[in-house]
Amino acid sequence: MRTKLTWLGCTGLLLAACGDEVGNTPDESSSGAGPTTDDPDTGATIGPADSSSSETTDPTTETSAPTGDSSTTGEPAGCGNDVVDDGELCDGADLGGQDCLGQGFEDGTLACAADCLSYDTAACTMAGCGDNTASGKEVCDGTDLGGATCKSEGLGSGTLACAANCGGFDTSDCGASCGDGSVDGSEVCDGNGVDGESCVSQGFSSGQLGCNADCLTFDFSACGTCGNDIIDGTEFCDSENLAGLGCLDFPYDSGQLACAANCTGYDFSGCGTCGNSLIDGNEFCDGLSVGTTCQGLGFDSGSLSCNVDCVSYDVASCGTCGNGFIDGGESCDTDDLGVVTCESIGLEGGELACGANCGFDVTNCNIPGLIFGSDTGYTGYSLTPPVLPCDDISLTGTPTLLTDDSVLEVPIGFTFPMYGADFTNVAVESNGGLHFGSADYMGLGNECLPSIQQPNTTNLYVMWDDLNPNTGEIYYQTLGNPGAQRFVVQWDTTHFGGDQADLIRLQAMLMESTGQIIVCYPDTLSVADAGNNGAEATSGIQRDSGEGFEFSCNTPDLVNGLQLLYIPA
Repeated sequence: MRTKLTWLGCTGLLLAACGDEVGNTPDESSSGAGPTTDDPDTGATIGPADSSSSETTDPTTETSAPTGDSSTTGEPAGCGNDVVDDGELCDGADLGGQDCLGQGFEDGTLACAADCLSYDTAACTMAGCGDNTASGKEVCDGTDLGGATCKSEGLGSGTLACAANCGGFDTSDCGASCGDGSVDGSEVCDGNGVDGESCVSQGFSSGQLGCNADCLTFDFSACGTCGNDIIDGTEFCDSENLAGLGCLDFPYDSGQLACAANCTGYDFSGCGTCGNSLIDGNEFCDGLSVGTTCQGLGFDSGSLSCNVDCVSYDVASCGTCGNGFIDGGESCDTDDLGVVTCESIGLEGGELACGANCGFDVTNCNIPGLIFGSDTGYTGYSLTPPVLPCDDISLTGTPTLLTDDSVLEVPIGFTFPMYGADFTNVAVESNGGLHFGSADYMGLGNECLPSIQQPNTTNLYVMWDDLNPNTGEIYYQTLGNPGAQRFVVQWDTTHFGGDQADLIRLQAMLMESTGQIIVCYPDTLSVADAGNNGAEATSGIQRDSGEGFEFSCNTPDLVNGLQLLYIPA
């Protein structure tokens, strides 16, 4: 590294080289040469000029190149022979009579630069150099730069230092130009250039890192720290600080807005929209989603619904057994039997009563059949009336278009209570059953009741067997006036592998006014079929895998003209 020396003129360090202004040295008088000077740009010492010329020749600006190989190196032709030749200021050990003192220093050993055009003053020193105080002829000393900077020296930005010999400045770290957008010198940034750094790399969570005007420090004003409750950087919010916004400022109508974990967005999980059938925000319910039941609110029965505001329940259809009037899902209440009598529910007379659970008590009715089973939900009666009460809907019903081993969930047309739960839809099974609560498929492998085979809850088994509606059809239809409607399902089909021209017919009816279930068997015979009369089928009703009862299981008891009546307990 070449050390730059700052020239201070004849009043500065190099007084001995100022020539006639302060008196010629003996060598100058005898030679007739002018004084030597430092080039303020290169730090090189320029030797005495030829007294025969009125112009001083600067070796670095000669217009005629030296001869020989030096034309490609910029060195005088004889450089390196230890003799000062034409164009040379010095050569090896030949210093042209100069020493450190003549170069403005006070001690040390002067050397010739390798190009023979300047002196190497690196080994020259000033008196007192190294005590961090610029004094005497010192330009600077350690950290004492006399207030000088790279900028004051016309070298842009950077860190100015003092040369080891205190005779000039070390400008090796100067040269950067703050404001040119390029990070150089001692700059850490420049304009938009941040040298690959970011708010995150500087310990913040987000934001845009900037550069201060001095190019030596970063501007953190646009950086943010997520979690400090202050919205900074590129944050939308921070912890509890939501910038004054809430769920209602977005397309929601209730709930509690929160800030996302990274502070760059909002958490809408606590917000709600009434009408989307989801219970969210501050909602108690939404559409068909009610989140609880009438029983959960302290009633005994009924179907709970949601008010249009989504923050309150409609309990008009909930009932309290024992209050003396029919409400909720009750068939009766105390002495209130509605218009129902023993005769109206298919029995032959007697005194109908209301049970303790607000279902009909038929103990005192004349029942023209046999009780074949009961559980906590229903009592089953087998009858053989002169005319089966089930409607033939083969010409008016809606075809299900079911194929072998398939299921279709269809609307009932009214709310029907099955084992105390209200349903508006029912799944029609190709294999001779009805399932409430889902559209799950009921397999063909029948079991005796109660069965564990899924789906095993709230099922009516009309003729649970391997039936095949690929031949024939299964229909459904809602008949009657509101309040006294009946929902009919009719299987006109074959037993799997049976005669495709000789169909069997099964019917099931759900009664709106009484909650009764009526099953009819108009035709259970097909030509030479092993499954005739339900010989390979199950017939019955089931709450779940632990409770239910059957009329028959793999016995040929489902004969033509049979009626099964299931009366709610």
